[in-house]
Amino acid sequence: MYQIFLIFLSSFVAVFLATTLFYECLCLISRFVSGMTARHRSIMFVMIGGIFIAHAIAILIYAIIYWVLIHYAGFVDLSGYIPDHFLTYLYFSATSYSSLGVGDVFPAEGLRFLTGVEAINGLILITWSAAFTYFSVQKMWEAHGMETKFNKETN
Repeated sequence: MYQIFLIFLSSFVAVFLATTLFYECLCLISRFVSGMTARHRSIMFVMIGGIFIAHAIAILIYAIIYWVLIHYAGFVDLSGYIPDHFLTYLYFSATSYSSLGVGDVFPAEGLRFLTGVEAINGLILITWSAAFTYFSVQKMWEAHGMETKFNKETN
């Protein structure tokens, strides 16, 4: 019962932290990019780089939680090919977050639930970053008088 409570609590904390930090990163990126006077390509690289860092932070949050649950809370370790160092947890977290799920490293028992939650949270945050990028680029193009083919057809 203790592990069930702990896994639900860990899942809630992970989703809350990852989503909140991701939101704050998008706000920082938006503020920073809106003040830039550089060329479109430079702005895009800054925006995509910032979004990539935001995703890396979310992946790191989950990796830390996996590591803590396994090393300090008595959860069964990951199975498969697992050298015992933190990069394994980062790798597992990245494949779970992106819903890639390679299968060479996989969770056991209670960590399965957290892995599913991470995949759903990752899907939401990845989709959010795609929408953010799309609308930011559209706004940038409109501000500089660049029309897209779609805008011409709808007007």
